Amino acid sequence: MASESHLMKPALITAGVVLLVIAVVILAMVLPMVNIMGYYHCMGMMCGSMTYYPLIPPLILLIVGVVLITIPLTVLKQRNVSRQVNEVSAGSSVNDLLKLLPRQERVVLEYIVKSGGEVYQYQIARDLGLSKVRAWRIIRRLEEKGLVEVVKVKGRNIVKLRK
Repeated sequence: MASESHLMKPALITAGVVLLVIAVVILAMVLPMVNIMGYYHCMGMMCGSMTYYPLIPPLILLIVGVVLITIPLTVLKQRNVSRQVNEVSAGSSVNDLLKLLPRQERVVLEYIVKSGGEVYQYQIARDLGLSKVRAWRIIRRLEEKGLVEVVKVKGRNIVKLRK
């Protein structure tokens, strides 16, 4: 499975670059036509905003190409951060681990540590001035990174440090 994703990233980036090139070529061909149609303002049924309809397909190709390029790069970045977190947590201090985390995640994790390694989610939101949704999203990211675990007790979430 890892080898499939390893091969998938270059394929997606290549497809994105190809789509970008095709979109630029089409735009280079369409822009003069749109310019002429706009100059004459009305050519048959191509009046007003319909003048710009030929720009839609290349713009869609541009968007799809950019998405195809950015998705593998962001996934790669997330996996590198997770790998760094695992390496640091395996062999060094908590301070080195905290330096790798974004500021809000670091603040929440420090709060959990200061609370004895176990705290209710609502306390995190209340004491750190976060909304319920924001606190939950931060906790989910910490859980995805393997730093905390969430346990439901009577309808409330208890956030515990993972050991």
